[in-house]
Amino acid sequence: METIDRIRIAGIGAGLYSPLATATASSLVSDKKRGRALGMTLGGMSMGTVVGVLLGLIVAAHAGWDGTLWLITILGLIAMIGIVIWFPNIPASPPPSLRQRLAMLANGRVTATVGITFVTGIASLGLYTYIAPILQNLDGIHSVTPYLWAWGIGGVVGSLFIGTLIDRIGRPGWIMGGILILLALAMFSLPLSLGIPILMFLPFFIWGAMGWASLAPQQHVLLELQPKHGPAVVALNSSANYLGSSVGSALGGVVMVAGLTPSQLPFAAGCLVLVALLGQLVILSTKRKG
Repeated sequence: METIDRIRIAGIGAGLYSPLATATASSLVSDKKRGRALGMTLGGMSMGTVVGVLLGLIVAAHAGWDGTLWLITILGLIAMIGIVIWFPNIPASPPPSLRQRLAMLANGRVTATVGITFVTGIASLGLYTYIAPILQNLDGIHSVTPYLWAWGIGGVVGSLFIGTLIDRIGRPGWIMGGILILLALAMFSLPLSLGIPILMFLPFFIWGAMGWASLAPQQHVLLELQPKHGPAVVALNSSANYLGSSVGSALGGVVMVAGLTPSQLPFAAGCLVLVALLGQLVILSTKRKG
């Protein structure tokens, strides 16, 4: 139980840090550079995921998992000291009341945007849970590490470059639509590419890149819709993403118990992404009419 409690506390910390970091990064720059600020924040998170897993495994092999946890603690303390000493003093706006938080959900654009994030999280992060059985069922592949690396490296590339793209084009809603198209193509092509050596890692790379990149345009839109309550609305989007991950993981197990094979999960996830794309097109058409 102590281990579970520690994991819960770590999860709470991560959930609090992500929206605060995103909202703070966007407040440090002008509106013209907001996309790059969001992308850099996501890039740090994705890079930490990729490098952190490898570093954690290396340390655990030599010093055990206690050593890995102590390393995380030391890095956290270094980051905390750096924030206290060098981070500029930014005046914090008062947190929104419960009524104001509910009013956010009453805003149709906010609810629709967060809903797209939720469905995308179900498809992308939910499918990620089942990479190992998918590879084994499709092509008898037992070593999933290279594919996880392809996914993770794609995530770093996508999250680092999406911000610049948002700033240059200035249409995060349309960019999100393009991301969903590429994400769906990656999932539909995944079962077909495993037998082709040149292409076998490409769908995983695109999947990781588009999955991570999808957060920045959504955050950009929400910060425009709720500029006075940036941390709260970004936290709402992050919560939808994490909830989508949990629901997607559970839903994958349910559909496999119902008779769906692991090799069919990428097609099911791709169909969910198409649902998200349809919702995104509705949002864009409604915005144009308005």
